[in-house]
Amino acid sequence: MVRNWMVAAMVCAGLFLGCSTEESVDEGSGEMLVSDRGASTIAHFLRASTAEGAILPQTFIRGSNTRLAQPGQLSYDVESKRLIVPNGGDNSILFFEDVLNQSESVPPRRFLTGIGTQLNRPVGVHLDSAHNELYVANGGSNNVLVFGNASTIDGATAPLRTLSGSATRISSISAMVLDVSTDRLWIADPVANALLVFNNASTLNGNVPPNRTILGTNTRLQAPQSLLFINKQLFVGCTNSILRFDDSDSMDGNIAPTAIIQGASTLLSRPQQMLLRPDKDELFVVDSGAAAVLVFENPSTINGGPAPLRRLQGSQTGFMDPVGLVLDFTASP
Repeated sequence: MVRNWMVAAMVCAGLFLGCSTEESVDEGSGEMLVSDRGASTIAHFLRASTAEGAILPQTFIRGSNTRLAQPGQLSYDVESKRLIVPNGGDNSILFFEDVLNQSESVPPRRFLTGIGTQLNRPVGVHLDSAHNELYVANGGSNNVLVFGNASTIDGATAPLRTLSGSATRISSISAMVLDVSTDRLWIADPVANALLVFNNASTLNGNVPPNRTILGTNTRLQAPQSLLFINKQLFVGCTNSILRFDDSDSMDGNIAPTAIIQGASTLLSRPQQMLLRPDKDELFVVDSGAAAVLVFENPSTINGGPAPLRRLQGSQTGFMDPVGLVLDFTASP
């Protein structure tokens, strides 16, 4: 009993100034993974709901056995704890199983690589669990590859379908997202400052034109790098800003965003992968320019230049060029 009281007192005095009892300390919940393109690592943080400041990760996934080389934006299956990593520096896709219990130089369980895959600097992946298909944003070839049998695929497997060609209007690709509810594929084109929308994503193949193109000065799109759907709202990470469009079903052409999050107080520089905390209206943003994870409250109504609610930033985080993000609030702690 005395020892437990002493530990609580030491924690309060050294880590949580102002607390008086062990019960008053909010230790947080959930776990977070951050891929770093510059360091070729994946950092694993505990207590994602309260993580803040220049804190050390619980562990890193790194080293030659991992095959990590410039990892991009991540895809994660909460039920299986499977992490799918687009590996731009190695022209491969890596599959890590039970990833929250892995650390340091752990090899991927499977990896997709080889000439037959057509992989060329993949920057993002999206898992379509309903069709067991994996969509890959192929940055080096400015196209989208779709692989079948995503749960078991391995080796030099060829894509099942390919979205490629001049009719697609893809001049570059930095991110994509599959809206499963509408069967639409959205692509961010940072060179054209455009968003491309393709209907019937589950059957797309070949040199197919987009059904809609969001493009023009009113859109305020500037080198878009990331996309996130929250219900019908679309969030777009751009240079120094995040744009929110409130009706993704109808947006088309030179349309203005509903809200613009930008300004010095936001700390936004090059926002990359974004995720919503499932139990609260909080938006987690990996920012490669700020080398930080920024957390904003009330993203569904936010506008202007608010400061982040929390920020995870500093030399101890190991961040150099962070781009990918995973949140798991089903995990413990």
